[in-house]
Amino acid sequence: MTVFSNNGIDIAYDDVGSGDPILLLHGFASTRTDNWSRTGWYGTLEKTGRRVIAMDWRGHGESTASHSSDDYAADLLLGDVRALLDHLNIDKLDLFGFSMGAGLALRLALEEGKRIDHLVLAGIGGNMLDPNRSPRFTENIFDAASADEISDPMAKGFRLYADQLGQDLKALAACAGANRTSPSADDLFAVRAKTLVVAGQRDDLAGDPVTLAEAIPGAKGELIPGADHMYLLTNGAFKGTVIDFLTGWL
Repeated sequence: MTVFSNNGIDIAYDDVGSGDPILLLHGFASTRTDNWSRTGWYGTLEKTGRRVIAMDWRGHGESTASHSSDDYAADLLLGDVRALLDHLNIDKLDLFGFSMGAGLALRLALEEGKRIDHLVLAGIGGNMLDPNRSPRFTENIFDAASADEISDPMAKGFRLYADQLGQDLKALAACAGANRTSPSADDLFAVRAKTLVVAGQRDDLAGDPVTLAEAIPGAKGELIPGADHMYLLTNGAFKGTVIDFLTGWL
């Protein structure tokens, strides 16, 4: 693990392998280690001749945790990404985000179009474009004394996952409570990266990845049969789809 500081926030990251760089952005309540290292993505991507970089979002894993929602605005989260890329002197890269990390990767692609070559958006889909979509959870999963007090199965799964990883629950609550809006379909016409949108067939959080891909010029949308949100990153068909895209076969 290596750490750098951005305006007083320590960001933990890994930097392994050599070749063209790819930055991995993990999902909410997860860590770079659990989403990317444990699931074998470091080694898989290294075998394609890539330098693999993965960071912990602020409030997650080994990065600085704040208990104020103001510290988790999209501009600040993406500011950490930009600062890391500048710290590593990376001008051009591939970008691979999962769930919350995918939503933020999409925003970065809109703002830093010339910097990103391939863009992989995993665990998100057409639901992101629904202006009437309901909040992910109807109850505060971090205020409950234990997961047993949470009624919604998906919410309970996220809480159990955060507990298992030993996350700072107050920091996650602050991150979840931050006001971050998603780009609209009209905004997405400005994406210039070669883009893959991929989600599991059983992923009710994401919705149809093809719907989102259709709003992005030239993007490909792929639905992984039988996969859900929580276990997408370990799915063999998903891994094959992403690698085929990054290496030009898809």
